[in-house]
Amino acid sequence: LVAGVVALMVSQQPTLSVSQVRSALQSSARPFPTSGADNGPSDPTPVAQCRAPATGVDQLQCYCNTSFCGAGMLDAGQAVAAVSGAFARIDVTTTTPTAGASVSLSATGSLASPGATVTQYSWSLSNGGGVVTGFSSATNASTATLLPTAGGNVTVQLTVTDSAGQSNTTSQLVAVAAAPAPPAPVTPAATGGGGGGGASSGAWVAGVGLAAALLQWLRLLQFRAAKAIRQRRLARLA
Repeated sequence: LVAGVVALMVSQQPTLSVSQVRSALQSSARPFPTSGADNGPSDPTPVAQCRAPATGVDQLQCYCNTSFCGAGMLDAGQAVAAVSGAFARIDVTTTTPTAGASVSLSATGSLASPGATVTQYSWSLSNGGGVVTGFSSATNASTATLLPTAGGNVTVQLTVTDSAGQSNTTSQLVAVAAAPAPPAPVTPAATGGGGGGGASSGAWVAGVGLAAALLQWLRLLQFRAAKAIRQRRLARLA
């Protein structure tokens, strides 16, 4: 049954996408019945509401609901009618919407009724989520842009009108990620100033002290060696 209805829908709008077909089927479905039937002559008790399956609990005939059985009951006529006129579609063309960067939206996937063309686009902001106050572009073109100031959820609305006077409206939630944290500043290590008495780091000062001590130790060794040589010469002369 669903495949047959989809075939009728596509005959009206050959370029329908899978998501558009699914959306039209769900939005046009009839509500599930909730009363009016019993379990037959042998069991006149009213039919109960369906519940989640549970081990050891029998569940025979029951009224289903949108929690367990989808959007509702298929309505072929309403499903075909839902795609027979103009059909609005919003695509978020920015791969990862991020705060502080422009977010691009496109309505080029919208459809007109058979034999017509889309002539008007109208963008509006349903909910700025506290991060957007309006569009950063024109709102009457096939594309639009937003400039969010922080991360959050934004809901935009699009209405398209075709040359046959048919209009359709749709909404789209845009999830905006927070801007990445800036890298921590790198503080360069202080270095000794040449010729101008620049600041010196602790490691540099320690290195200078060590070099001075080593130089003094070498001089002491040289002095002792020279003294020993003189003493040996004096002993030979004696």
